[in-house]
Formats: sequence, structure tokens, C-alpha cells
Amino acid sequence: MIVTIIFGVVGFGIMVFVHELGHFIAAKRLGIGVEVFSLGWGKKIVGFDYKGTNYRISMLPFGGYCRMKGEDPYSLQEQREDGSFFAARPWKRVVTSAAGPMANVLFAVLVLALIWWTGFDVHTDGNRIVLVSDYSLDGFSELPPATQAGLKSGDRIIAIDAQPVNHFQDLLKTVATAPNEQLVLTILREDRQLQIALTPQLDLDTGAGRIGVYAWRNPIADKVDSGGSAALAGLQRGDLIVAAGGQPVRHTIDLYQQLGDRPETLEIRYRRDGTEINTTLVLDYDEQGIAKLGLNFAVDVYPSQRVGPIGALRKGIEESWDTFLITVKGIGLLFQGVNLRNAVAGPLRITYYVGSVATSGFSIGFAEGIVSYFRFLCLLSIVLFIINLLPIPGLDGGQILVFTLEILRRKPLQPKVIARIQMISFSFIILIAVAVTFSDILFFMGR
Repeated sequence: MIVTIIFGVVGFGIMVFVHELGHFIAAKRLGIGVEVFSLGWGKKIVGFDYKGTNYRISMLPFGGYCRMKGEDPYSLQEQREDGSFFAARPWKRVVTSAAGPMANVLFAVLVLALIWWTGFDVHTDGNRIVLVSDYSLDGFSELPPATQAGLKSGDRIIAIDAQPVNHFQDLLKTVATAPNEQLVLTILREDRQLQIALTPQLDLDTGAGRIGVYAWRNPIADKVDSGGSAALAGLQRGDLIVAAGGQPVRHTIDLYQQLGDRPETLEIRYRRDGTEINTTLVLDYDEQGIAKLGLNFAVDVYPSQRVGPIGALRKGIEESWDTFLITVKGIGLLFQGVNLRNAVAGPLRITYYVGSVATSGFSIGFAEGIVSYFRFLCLLSIVLFIINLLPIPGLDGGQILVFTLEILRRKPLQPKVIARIQMISFSFIILIAVAVTFSDILFFMGR
């Protein structure tokens, strides 16, 4: 948990630093004074002054800010002075406000391009599926779309809307981003190709689409934790579980079905070097009722496409654009009954997610951890770009809207109006911060 928090704080700090650096560089280049450039909020921990700016690290790591001259709503006189943010021409204020979100986009494109250029491995299951409806592990209020459409356990989904599906992550990405949209799946079943149309169901808890399938993962032990239930039962890396509770095990879902009633022990049979061995798992469960086996099952490894610098840059732009479109679509789904408490995360939960992705990736390998960590940061950077450009008071988009209106009016706003806008914006930010933080606390409390 400590490692997760550290990774999360560092990752959140990187995104904020990039965002505020965009504001900082634009302000400096356009002659706007920057009084403070801070990573974090609250009381200053360390800092120094350089060319009229105090650079500091503050106590609370969830955020940061770039305070420009004349932004204080009570310093109306300072707002009229040279070098003041509000004394600058409106177009300069628009550029400065937009520079933060644009910095996040540039960060995402360049980091993703570097990842594609160096190459990476995707650790995931293949494109073979198991129907959720064949088991009692997941609850659907009605038959899942995959079952209604006629899919069967053991089918391989090789394409969706004529786009190749190489592995289960391809399937998840396409389905999750297309709730309530008809998809045409190309299925390989017993050496025959079929085309089946279905519409992913909107999951109101996550805002993602789902069709009701699991990945078909072979029950081959990959990592066995010493001292865990599997190790104590004698299992080793490479062992294949062939039966559990007297029933055949074809894939990991068969095993999890046997664990669904939370038995204290489970008789299993596994194959090692052609010999089948019987043993007993002594089981323990976590707070969610998931068995702590101390065992990971093997997944496939798919290397990324090898590309040169230009191709990598193109990939970085394409992936950033795809993330942009998915995020915009996701915002629209918030108005279709999605559970906002689960779907909208605040700084505490985002920090936790960043850290979790990092620690999960590093459990596979160093390279995998770095790639997972920075790809997730890139995704969040695109989200930060979109959210900050919404025309809402207190966000960059709200300021851009006000300054654009000033350009159209060809007349500056009065200092009193500026002060009122700033106070409303500040109050709005505080309200949103309290709401999402409270939501995060409830999330961690499991309510």
C-alpha cells in the first residue's frame, strides 16, 4: 500500500507539474509576471526565488498551481499594473490559460510516441471467450448481449466491425467504448467463421460497455507465492489444474466457480510432467470474498508493432486522439444514469489508481511497470486536458470563455467584475473538491 501511494503521488505530481509548466512558460514568454510556481498546495515546505518567481514544493501533494501577478481578487490595484495577468491583452490571457491543457496533450503524445518507438509487450489473454451466463459468478438482470446474440463458450472473436481482434485486451477496449452501439463480431467456431451482431450493454457502475464474456485462460500456474494456499498444497510453476471439486477444469472460470461458495477446502487434481497429482487447497478469503490462492495463472505475451520515429509519433497522436474521443463519449454517458460516485474519481482515488497500475505492472517486470505507469499517466493527461477546457468557472475553459467574450466586446472587464468572477470560480472549485473528495472517501470505505 505504501508503494502504491508513493507511485500515485509521484504520478499525480508529474501530471500537475506538466500542466502548470505550460501556464508558466506561456506567461513568461508573453510578459506576464509569475509570483509563485508550486508543486502541491498548502504550506510551503521548501522553495527559492529566481527572477521574480518563488519556486516551491508545498505540503499537500494533490495538485499544484502557478500564481500570476494580479490574480488575487482583492488586489484590484495590482490588476492594473504592468506584468499583471489581467492587465495583459485578452489574447495573451487566452493563450496562457490554454497552455496548461495543451502541455498535457503534448506530454501524452510525446510519451506515447517514445513508448511505441522503444516497443513494449502486452500481457493479456487470447481472443477465446467464456460466456458469463454459463456460470453464476456475475449477476446480469437479463441474459447478457453475448448470450442473446448466440455466442458460445470456446468461440474466438477474431474481428469486430472488420477490425482485427488479436487478444482479449483488444476485445475489452472495443466493447467498453461502445455501449448501446451495434457491433458486428466475426467469430471462429470449430474452423467455421460466423458474423454475429450485438449491442454492448451500458454498465451503470462504470460507464463502460459489456457483453457478458470472460477470457478463456488456461489454468496453468505461472507464479506461486511461497507460504500461500497453492504452495502449501504442493503446486509449482507450470502445473496444469485439470479438476476441482470432482469437476473438470478447462479454464480458470471453472475453478473460480468451485470457489464461489467459499469452501474451507477444495480437492484439486493437477498435471505435472505427464503425471496427475491430487491435493487439497486450504482456503482463506479477502473482504470481498475472493479466495487468496497465492497463485497467478499464465497469460499470453503479445509484442507491439515495431515502428520508427515517424511511425511512433503517428502512433502517439492516434492513441491520444482515440483517448480524447473515448473520454468525450464517456462524459456524455454521465447523463445516461451512470453511477457518478463510481464513475467520477477525485484526486485521492486517481492517486490510488495511478499507484495501483504501477505496482501491478512492476509485478510482471520493470519494463512492463514503466510502460503501464506512463501509459496510464498519458490517458489521465488527455482527460485532464478535456476537463480543464470545459467552460466551467474556475477551470481554464471558464477563463478562456470570459477572455474570448472580452475580445468580442472589444472592451476590458471592470476590476469589480473580475473580482466577482474569481470569487465565484474559487467557490466553485472548493465545492467540487469537497464533493469528489467525499466521494473518494466513501469509495475507500466501500460504501
